[in-house]
Amino acid sequence: MVDMILVVGEIVSRIRTFLSHGIFAVVAVYAVVTLAFVVIALTPDPGEAALAHSLVRQGRGDQLEAKLRAYRAARNLDVPVTTRYARWLVDITVLDWGRSFATGRSVLSMVREGLAYTLSYVVPGVVVGTAGGIWAGLSTARDSASNAGRGLSVLSYAAFGVPSFWLAAVFFVTVAPKLSWFPDRLPTTGPFSPEVLLFLAPAAVIVAVNVFAGQLRYARTKGSEYFQSDFVRQHRAVGVSRRKVMWYVLRVAAVPLLAVSLADLIAILVVNVFVVEYVFNVPGVGFLTYQAVLDRDMPVVLGMTMVVALAGIGANFLQEVANTLLDPRIGDGGGAP
Repeated sequence: MVDMILVVGEIVSRIRTFLSHGIFAVVAVYAVVTLAFVVIALTPDPGEAALAHSLVRQGRGDQLEAKLRAYRAARNLDVPVTTRYARWLVDITVLDWGRSFATGRSVLSMVREGLAYTLSYVVPGVVVGTAGGIWAGLSTARDSASNAGRGLSVLSYAAFGVPSFWLAAVFFVTVAPKLSWFPDRLPTTGPFSPEVLLFLAPAAVIVAVNVFAGQLRYARTKGSEYFQSDFVRQHRAVGVSRRKVMWYVLRVAAVPLLAVSLADLIAILVVNVFVVEYVFNVPGVGFLTYQAVLDRDMPVVLGMTMVVALAGIGANFLQEVANTLLDPRIGDGGGAP
């Protein structure tokens, strides 16, 4: 009976922890997109200046006032900002993200299409970079004095220090022209077609290189700490194979690795997505956001900001959940008596 009460109490404590993390994540998402709304709504719109400049150059300055009123009405700029904010809060809550001012398309459909292109190269890049980085980091921690360990360390510093845009530019200038089978532009066959995946393969490699360098650094640091611990010495003393020892170290280091590497991973991805999609001219989340900012297309900017915020805060939420599941001492009460 006492055991059952303890189990129920533990389950209730876990549920309470997950709910508190979930509520915090939702509030954080709204806070981030509210900040984006404020920045755009309360700063001067360069589109009005461009419209006035164009009319004056065409000798139609007498139409300026009427054109500006029409421009503001089309973008709801003639409505008080508080009213716009209240409407916007309701709309995004019911998943009505509006239509693009520039293209007239539904923002949700643009987000879906952009995400498809972005995920088609980010997912393979992250999987390969993370797995390779952790394996290489633990290997260098285990054999830090070997030539292979030194070589991997040098490789990680080089990969971490080389900018993504430089790698992309070098590929297009020196490598792509020599590959007759490589498309010279993004095919129009859809985000997951073989032709598009082939075109995005170099982008996936660039993402993988950056993720690999970051994961290797963290895995090596944590691995060096655990490879010197007593439990590793005991396993080695009884003849446990090196591969199994690495697996045991990875299991122990999983929680601290997850904690330190996730935030870094999100930062790497955000930067890479914007740079890679601009250089490769890929209509993914980064490129659409960049274009929307240039066009002052507020519905698209807020929609893309929502996606980035959901990705970052959602990943942190999953990290908290994973930490709680992997290490019961983490969470409400922290296992304190």
